[in-house]
Amino acid sequence: MSSPKSRRVLLRSSWQDVNIGDVAHSPGLLSALLDLDPDADLTLWPVALGEREEALVRRLLPHVAIVRGELTDDGRPTTPELASAWSSAEVLVHGSAADVENRRAELAHWSRTTGKPHGYAGVTVDPVCPPTWGTLAELEVMATFLPPDFLGAEARKPLDSAEFVFCRDSISLKYLRRQQIQAGSLEFGPDGTFTYDFADSTTIEPFLAEMGLRRDSFACFVPRLRYAPYTKIYGRRPTPESLRRDAINAATHQSDLTALVTGIATWVRQTGTPAVVVPEMSYAPAYAREHLLPLLPPDIAPQVRILDRFWSLAEASAIYSVSRAVISMECHSPIIATAHAVPALYLRQPTETVKGRMYQDLGGPDMVIEVGPGADTATNDAVTSIIEDPQRWSGLSAQVNAVARGRLRHMAGAILHGESARPMRQRSTASQLEVHNEKHKIARPGRMPAPQRHARRDERGGVADPGGVRPGR
Repeated sequence: MSSPKSRRVLLRSSWQDVNIGDVAHSPGLLSALLDLDPDADLTLWPVALGEREEALVRRLLPHVAIVRGELTDDGRPTTPELASAWSSAEVLVHGSAADVENRRAELAHWSRTTGKPHGYAGVTVDPVCPPTWGTLAELEVMATFLPPDFLGAEARKPLDSAEFVFCRDSISLKYLRRQQIQAGSLEFGPDGTFTYDFADSTTIEPFLAEMGLRRDSFACFVPRLRYAPYTKIYGRRPTPESLRRDAINAATHQSDLTALVTGIATWVRQTGTPAVVVPEMSYAPAYAREHLLPLLPPDIAPQVRILDRFWSLAEASAIYSVSRAVISMECHSPIIATAHAVPALYLRQPTETVKGRMYQDLGGPDMVIEVGPGADTATNDAVTSIIEDPQRWSGLSAQVNAVARGRLRHMAGAILHGESARPMRQRSTASQLEVHNEKHKIARPGRMPAPQRHARRDERGGVADPGGVRPGR
């Protein structure tokens, strides 16, 4: 029986290029769609795609069109290329994001002017954070406590009228179900970054030389402020809200960094190998120099390297693939590491949204440590475990990625073919976990699969040298 013809897709994504996690959303989801149908007609409509990032997408996905433009107040495309894509696309897809509010007007214009379906692919809908903050468990209680009519009418409209809504975390999914969202399909669907496995292998040796490293002889550590300093990044005039966030950063950066410093110290002291501090966001190199470096104990400081530049996604993926571990205060670097079966930890700050629940949903609860009381001890114990049992952690990383890819394939089917929601079970071998339960359609813990390593593609689309990350190191 032949497969149904895929719909022409217009993907609204690529929210910013100062964060390699946001950069990875688009090629990740596009790759999931092309994995299901290599001939799919896909168009990316980016919000912010820099020259370097656009070049990467064009090299990796040469058959994907990229269109620029905005919509006027009455919903008319401002460029001929966007007008053409707007007219020819058969479904508009909102890509992975932590907020669905910003694109509400665009989706309304799409529905009004085209009458064609739209949907959400791997989103978080957090009703309390920001401005409230807490642990994932606390935020789940808050979101569950809210009454079924808490979501306002204007925010509800594009969700109710969506053909599909895939939430990348179970707290968002539970919240929208409690709000009785009437989308055609309301399911769990992972962040598109899980399918991103491209790496520029040509950057590995220059990076190792630059930092004085050898393959398999270092771990990567990613720092973060509670709130990214966007006014400074973009040179904007401060607002009362940005000043409030800057004040919170000033009060918390030192205490938050202690968990990461603990991980660095544990790594250096127990392995005798370097720790490399690398950025997920563009502000991180200067931040690490100014605030992390002074916190390092004197005995480990000589073994700590700080990358003084904002690297590309393709380079980051390549370097993660030849590291022994990725310990990150940012959410997406551990996701990128899972594509290479690299042990990874996410040190989640309390001001982050509920997106961090995705790791537990995919079978990796041990990959998340809440920054706060007990975080130093938990980080020391987890890093020690990675050092002592790398095979277990490599297997966990591979397992999480495999489960995510299975769900992303299902999500790709809904996007390309309009397939309705249905209970989906995925089994690989008797040793692997059962992917979903019927109630929440999320991962259930089970026996860990044998560690596997995904063949990663380099920037030119070929298969790159798998490098030094091997299960059981």
